Amino acid sequence: MPPVSPGQEPGRDPTGGLRRELGLREAVALGIGGTVGGGIFVLVGTAAALAGPAALVAFLMAFAAALGIALPYAELSCRLPLAGGGYAFARRVLGPHWGFVMGWGYWGAYVFVSGYVTIGFGGYLRAVTGLPAAAGAVALVAASTALNLLGVKVSGRVQTLVVLVAVAGLAGFVLWGLPDVALDRLQPFLPNGAHGVFLAALVAFLSFGGFDMVAAAGEEVERPQRNLPRAILLTLAAVLGLYLLVALVALGTVPAARLGASAAPLADAAKAFGGAGGRHLVVLSALLTTAATANAVLVVTSRIAFAMARDGLLPAPLAAVHPTTGAPWAALLTSGLLLALIGAAGTVAFAAAAGGFLYVLHFVPPLAALVVLRRRGGTRPTFTTPAPRLLIPLAFAASAALVAASGTTGLVFGSGWLLVGLAVHGARLRKRAAGATAR
Repeated sequence: MPPVSPGQEPGRDPTGGLRRELGLREAVALGIGGTVGGGIFVLVGTAAALAGPAALVAFLMAFAAALGIALPYAELSCRLPLAGGGYAFARRVLGPHWGFVMGWGYWGAYVFVSGYVTIGFGGYLRAVTGLPAAAGAVALVAASTALNLLGVKVSGRVQTLVVLVAVAGLAGFVLWGLPDVALDRLQPFLPNGAHGVFLAALVAFLSFGGFDMVAAAGEEVERPQRNLPRAILLTLAAVLGLYLLVALVALGTVPAARLGASAAPLADAAKAFGGAGGRHLVVLSALLTTAATANAVLVVTSRIAFAMARDGLLPAPLAAVHPTTGAPWAALLTSGLLLALIGAAGTVAFAAAAGGFLYVLHFVPPLAALVVLRRRGGTRPTFTTPAPRLLIPLAFAASAALVAASGTTGLVFGSGWLLVGLAVHGARLRKRAAGATAR
């Protein structure tokens, strides 16, 4: 499947694959929606528990690591605007075996990561309805699956609207709460030392994860050589300032230990300075943004499964595309089921550790693919990584450090998912070899 040339701007992929119906606005909305929800409303409490007020430093460290990885990723997405993002990059350049490992790990990363998003939604929903968090998580996945079955254009428009409303709510939280920030609540700034900040950096890094969701939908983005790099970088730029301001207001109005113990940390902060009205504003924004994140996670997981099935690495029925809506319906239903299971049975801490290990690890094969592509030469893409001899090694180093921060839980469950994938891949290879021998 050849990459689209820089001058080519089709309405549909020339191979008969997915339709290019996401403009720059929808692609940025997908990235911001996939980034803001879990990071602000759920993980900010977890980061506060680990690092105290120094969670602000953890977010800055995580942004630096995310930017260092996002710049090479933007170049890759420009060179290879294909469904599946990092999986497609690894498979095209490093071969199908590495492609399977990459795709399986990437798929698992978002399946696990979805837990802190859907459970976070359930926690905020429980705050206003009393509905169990697990039931709210499953209901959210079901609604997102139904919406995406209507087609990516419909879900993209809804995503844009939801993100605009949610960001307005977060801006209101900041403007309302800033006058009540007390700097003495930021002391002691490092209650758990540098080690706590290091552990919190992995959690914070997960909250910047939306930029690779844009690349995963690359086959559905219009004018990909222009829009994909812009959407990736705009996603990171848009969320950094918002993260720091919201975290500052939360930590400056409620003690870090209380935030870390809360199932709805920003709702507690809003109640501290805004009473019931502030709490209602945050709950509404939380429900909208975590819903947008869950939708984005479902988009990326289904496209990974679709791409792997189309390439013969997962069962062929997962590559089915609805003739009317253009939606990869089989992959959507499968990914939706997995997300619902994690939402019903998981916890935020488990999801962050297991998903974090796989999520950080999945950046390594695409970075290796970029090194190979650059050595091969060829046509220069419209976007290239600045200072590549410095930035690409730093991206590898940041990935290694963040994998180490995932701890024992991440190592055990992340490695377990990879081992299951290797067993599945090995069984398919043996079956294929046996069929070839029989013929």
